[in-house]
This record gives sequence, structure tokens and C-alpha cells, in this order.
Amino acid sequence: MNILFMGSPAIAQTILANLCAQYIPVAVVTQRAKPFGRGRHIQPTPVEQYAKTNSLDVLAVDNVNDPKVIKQLKQYNLDLILVAAFGQILKQELLQLPRHFCLNVHASLLPQYRGAAPIQWAIWNGDKVTGITIQKMTRKLDAGDILLKKELAIRPDDTSETLTEHLACLGGKCLIEAVKLVETGHPSFTSQKEELATYARKIERSDAPIDWNNPADRILNQIRALVPWPVAETNLKKDPLKIFRAEKRAGFANSPPGTLHTDSRSFLAFQCGDEMALCLLEVQQANRKKLPITEFLRGYR
Repeated sequence: MNILFMGSPAIAQTILANLCAQYIPVAVVTQRAKPFGRGRHIQPTPVEQYAKTNSLDVLAVDNVNDPKVIKQLKQYNLDLILVAAFGQILKQELLQLPRHFCLNVHASLLPQYRGAAPIQWAIWNGDKVTGITIQKMTRKLDAGDILLKKELAIRPDDTSETLTEHLACLGGKCLIEAVKLVETGHPSFTSQKEELATYARKIERSDAPIDWNNPADRILNQIRALVPWPVAETNLKKDPLKIFRAEKRAGFANSPPGTLHTDSRSFLAFQCGDEMALCLLEVQQANRKKLPITEFLRGYR
């Protein structure tokens, strides 16, 4: 079976690596390398790096729907296109290119959390379970018929970073299972219930500031959801402070939300909007390195 894989970030790289244990794609398509970081260095996507390291035929594109790109892809006589976090919308001509169809790996239990940030919003909303869905791609975002779904528990200490790693491994296994179902010649699809659909919008930098009027659990979920980017933050005096880890504790009597409490040695805590407080465990000032709270307090006055 001639399989084309499309993907770009680290989660797609892990899924591709798992796929290659049983199915080697005839080609890999990824987004073209773009300037990255303060030095604006050209950084190939993780998928491109993996493909080149493993001698896979790789095509880095600005626009996968460009007629020249589609013409090039037609030469592979594709049976199946597999997509994981590619980062571009596939138009109808491309969706109709393979002999079978295009399958997408989505990091939620569809129809929940359609859209760009299902992992972050599952954590932020306090969900206990998420998962992977393999769906047939259509022009409508994440609305295609479902081939299979697998659940994954969200651990209390999971951040978006760790949960992405767990889902990437599960996604690779699910994709292999999906290809095997296609090979049988009788894959069974289930349509999504539109009335149950929810949308996971893209996370922005503007989501980072903490509102201490919220309950402690909600703020703790926000902190976990925004690691590794953009990272939840608050102001310490007038200086922004990024918060990577925190834990709940009993609140302080007669303290309005946002009140800071510290012994200047071992703990730094903020009163929340309920009767709880959050003790900060790992923080980072602007242009400084990330520190455990005891080290931070040792150097901060």
C-alpha cells in the first residue's frame, strides 16, 4: 500500500516513528522550515528531521494545495494519506487524491474538542480522560466520520507537554491499527453527532495571565495547560513571573484573592477566589532561568 504521511511538529514525529515500525510511507510531506528563536535560525520541522535521518523521501512545502505540489504527489499513485498535526488545510482536490481516503489523527475523543488545541483545553477544563480519534478527513474541520477511538487517562500532574507525549505514542499505535483496518477492505466508519461537538480554539499569549479570583483548581489547571507555552504568569510587584508548577494548600484567613504570602525562604503563595491558596513550586522571571521556589526566594528580595 502506497502511504503518504503529512505532519510537522514533535507529536507528528513520534506518530511517524511509530508508524514506520510497520509501514514505511512512500513519501512524507511537512511544512517548509521557518526562522526560529531569537537568532531567527532556519529550523526544519521535527518531521522533516526524522524523515531525512531515516532516508525517507520528504517534501517540505509552503502550500500543500499548490497545483505543482499536487502534481508531484500524483506520481506516487497513493492509496492512503495519513495526517497528524500538519498545520495546513487540505482542499478537495488533495482529499480526493488517494485511492481510499485521507485519515487524520486527532488528539481528543471527537466530536469533543475539534480545533487547534484539544490537549490544552482538556487539561484546563479539568477533564479526567482524553484520547485519540482516527477520522476520515472532510472539508469541515475535524468533522469526518470516525474509524476508531482510544481513551487515555489524564494524570493529576500532567501538563500539556507530558500529555502530548503520551498521546503521540497512542496516536502512532492507533494509526497502525487504522491502516490494518483499511487493508482488510472493510473499514467501518461512524458519523459524528454534531449536537455533541465542542471547539478547542487556539491558545494565545493573552491566555497566560492568571486571574486570582478564580478557584484554586481552575488556576492550577490553567498552569498545567499552558506548559510548555505560553506558560501561565502573574505579577510579583510589577515584574512578570511565569509559573510552571504549583500546588494547593489551605487558604489564608481574611485574605482577598491575589494576596501574596511568603516567609521569604521556603514558600510563596497566592490566595485564590475560593478558600484555597496556591503555593508556587517552579517559576521564572523575565530573562532568567527557571528555578525551584526555594532557589528563587534565595535570590529575590
